[in-house]
Amino acid sequence: MNNRKIIDARAFREELGEILMAARSLIVYEELTRLPALRRLAELLEGLLEKSWGPARLIESYTGFLNAFLSSIPMDESHDYSWKDWILDAVLYTENKFTLWAEKNKDHLPKAMSIAVENDLRSIQRLADIPWQDLVEVLGEETDGFHPVNIFSGQEAGGWPEVCGRRGLKGWNVEALKEHYRLKGSGIFSRYYGFYWDGSTLKGIKNTDPITLDRLLGYDIQKQVLLDNTERFVSGYPANNVLLYGDKGTGKSSMVKALIHEFGDRGLRMIELPKKHLGDYYSILRYIEGRMYRFILFIDDLSFEEHEVEYKHIKALLEGGLQPKPSNLLVYATSNRRHLVREVVADRSSVGYNYNDRNEISPTDSMQEKLSLADRFGITLTFISPNQEGYLEMVEAMARERGLDVDREVLRAEALRWEKRYNGRSGRTAKQFIDHIEGGL
Repeated sequence: MNNRKIIDARAFREELGEILMAARSLIVYEELTRLPALRRLAELLEGLLEKSWGPARLIESYTGFLNAFLSSIPMDESHDYSWKDWILDAVLYTENKFTLWAEKNKDHLPKAMSIAVENDLRSIQRLADIPWQDLVEVLGEETDGFHPVNIFSGQEAGGWPEVCGRRGLKGWNVEALKEHYRLKGSGIFSRYYGFYWDGSTLKGIKNTDPITLDRLLGYDIQKQVLLDNTERFVSGYPANNVLLYGDKGTGKSSMVKALIHEFGDRGLRMIELPKKHLGDYYSILRYIEGRMYRFILFIDDLSFEEHEVEYKHIKALLEGGLQPKPSNLLVYATSNRRHLVREVVADRSSVGYNYNDRNEISPTDSMQEKLSLADRFGITLTFISPNQEGYLEMVEAMARERGLDVDREVLRAEALRWEKRYNGRSGRTAKQFIDHIEGGL
């Protein structure tokens, strides 16, 4: 190795030290350092600088960093997704005091926070501008001639300002990021439209059900009522919780899920809440209160047996308890039962407790409690199975949409045989029949 290479190596070690300091000096964006890729990168830099690690440990650290980086790339990103893109995504989709402040459209940013964010932006740009080819060469020298793969080869040509510009940022400064978070929001709500509550946290759903309202046939009145109510809600006006009740397979759930594609770009977010987690309502509120988005809490197939008392949680969920329901939240639920809670004949006994099989002193009170649950939804939409002609029209429309070349009379005759043999007339049955026909062509 000649003297020039030694001098260059020494100078580059100083640069590695600067990069490591940048990774360690984040204040407001400190949560980025907990990302596996950045954490493994910092460990690798420490190993190179300490000069106490053996070749095997350095190689293991480097490959561990590469694995963490590749594992965190969104599956739908194109082939030219770079390290700089990854860093910028981490900034744009994170959530911290600054991003929430900007999202709430507050005009005056505290001076202390502004100074801290400026410090972080300098450090983040330093991390984005890592000279990967030089780092790989030094790593090769420290590992006895091992030739580490450089997966970032060719990515250093694009500058940081160009990457920021492609993402719509007007610059790399506090004001530009404030404007981005004000318009786009921050955190997981800026990345996903749909979410699932798993009992402890919200999970983003990348690929939500692709159903759209224009593909849902029939029930035009119900569709319009639901659209109007959601339009008012997304526009910032008071709106009602909605119960979609009716026969199985009539498209109740699909109509709710389709709203994501109708209003997602305008800030609507949907959280699917399983019935077994109804008691987690207040935990969910901590995620959504004060956010710029409008949330629909979607409860599918909501109904209760007599012995299930979870329905009492719905009352606070719909109208709020001591803590009121936030104005940016509505509840949309589907059910096959009009009154949600299973009723028995004894509930409607008007003779007295001697004829009530549970020996209740006031059986009417129990009945009223059950009936009052559904009444807490401001709007109830009813879905009844279509008649024969309505069912056949759905079949024909779906066949046209998929471009199936089937004689009309044959299609209708087979569709009628299908519904008699299987699940009766419904939109779901029509889709199942079309799936069967398409698969057999």
